[in-house]
Amino acid sequence: MEAVAAAAQVSTRTFFNYFPSKEDAVIGLREPVLEDSMLESFSLEIEPLREVAHLTLAVLRSIHGGDDAVSCHTELLDLHPHLRQRRFHYVLKVEQLVTAAVAERLHGSRRWQGAIVAYPADDVARMLVMVAGTASRYVMQKTAADPGRESQFAALDDGLALLRTVMAELP
Repeated sequence: MEAVAAAAQVSTRTFFNYFPSKEDAVIGLREPVLEDSMLESFSLEIEPLREVAHLTLAVLRSIHGGDDAVSCHTELLDLHPHLRQRRFHYVLKVEQLVTAAVAERLHGSRRWQGAIVAYPADDVARMLVMVAGTASRYVMQKTAADPGRESQFAALDDGLALLRTVMAELP
C-alpha cells in the first residue's frame, strides 16, 4: 500500500481517507450516492416497482464510477471471488439508501396510504427495494459482458416484465 500511495503522491494515511480498506482500493468501489437529481422524477404513484428498480440501479452504478469500471470490477471479482464480500457490503449500503428514500416517499403517497396502514412504511419500502433488487441482480448477470448504462436500463425493463410474468403464475 505504501508503494501505491507513493505512486499517487499521497501519504498512506491520506490514501486510506479515500479507501477504507486495501480491498476497496483494489476493487475501486466508492460509497454509494443517492443524488437529488436521481429523485427529481422519482414517484411511487404509477409504476412503483419500475421506479424503485431504476433508482436502485442508478445508485448501484454510483459505487462503480463508470461503464469501464463496471466491466473491470466483474473481471476482478471473477479472478478473486473473496473480494465479492466487499462488493456485497456496498450493495447493502445501496439498499439502505434507497429504502430510506422510498420510505420517505411512501409517507407522502396517496396511493400507498392503505398499504402503510396494514404495514409500517419502512417494511413496505424494504419489500419494494428487495423485489426491485431481484430485477437489478438479474440485470447485472445479464449485462456482465456489456455493462453500459443503456444496456443495463433496457435489460432492467425486460427483467421487470419477466418478473411480473413469473409472479403472475405463482399461487
